[in-house]
Amino acid sequence: MTKILITGATGFIGIPLTKKLYQLGYDLKILIRETSDISPFEGLDNIEYTVGDITDMESLDKATENVDVIFHLAAYTGIWAKDKSIYNDINVKGTENIAKLALKKNIRLLYVSSFTALGPTPEEPVDETYEKTDEFYLEYERTKYEGKKVVQEYFKKGLNGNIFYPGIVYGPGDFNIFGEMLYDIVRGKFMGCPGDGESIACFSYVHDVVDAMINTLEREDINREDFILGGENILFIDYLNMIANIADCKEPRHFPVSMAKFYARLCEFKSKITGKKPYITKDTLNSFELNRSYSSEKAKRMIDYRITPLEEGLQKTIKWYQDYLKSEQK
Repeated sequence: MTKILITGATGFIGIPLTKKLYQLGYDLKILIRETSDISPFEGLDNIEYTVGDITDMESLDKATENVDVIFHLAAYTGIWAKDKSIYNDINVKGTENIAKLALKKNIRLLYVSSFTALGPTPEEPVDETYEKTDEFYLEYERTKYEGKKVVQEYFKKGLNGNIFYPGIVYGPGDFNIFGEMLYDIVRGKFMGCPGDGESIACFSYVHDVVDAMINTLEREDINREDFILGGENILFIDYLNMIANIADCKEPRHFPVSMAKFYARLCEFKSKITGKKPYITKDTLNSFELNRSYSSEKAKRMIDYRITPLEEGLQKTIKWYQDYLKSEQK
């Protein structure tokens, strides 16, 4: 039986990926930290847990013993960090540690990157061959770009595997930046849309992404291919209005970008004092203003990637948030 190591298993994509692999009968090992919350896997017998960190080669060496495939999802995804070196340590150096051991031990590496690693795009959808032409505003974007370059270099050395670039992943249980935004709309606490919201964004339903990645597990014939796992490309303001309409609440108001950036600076100043993450940052706002338009035709053709219509996926997601809100109010 194929033995799979998963990093980042307790994250938003990692939880449904782990559960689906378990249901399919795979032999699973999960890399966790001492502080990891493994409650989502209660009742899933025979999952092996190994304590370690992708920045620590000794613990990684132990974690990769007798493993056939690694799903590498672990990353630092925050919009802000008091010490920015954490982005490089985890997203670049940590990824290189994984790739190095995978090559040494002949383990197949399935690396989950991000649409941000491809960079901002023109209005027309781009594919996996696209080379970024704009600067990166966020450390997360820059280090995911460098992380995918690391994996591509190891592919040249003989490492087997694939790279995935999911779009903005949404779905039940998401409390990353876009999930928090969606939840704020549902509970009537969303501040509004900076500017006209005319930039293009690409949204991917989490279970579509999980299914597509699992489809590559036994596919030795597609080694070293990379795949965009996107969804519908839509104007950001149309996305926000769709959420409001489904949730039966007011459409977000607009306010000047200059006002939003002033507020972001205040948030960042407060964070420097408190050490807590800001609600928004100036660089995040700059990134939101750029187009992110991607084509998933290659993934559809080669790994049977199937895209849930955005409205359908949002209906399921918003129902989850509404139920969650009711439970929090009890």
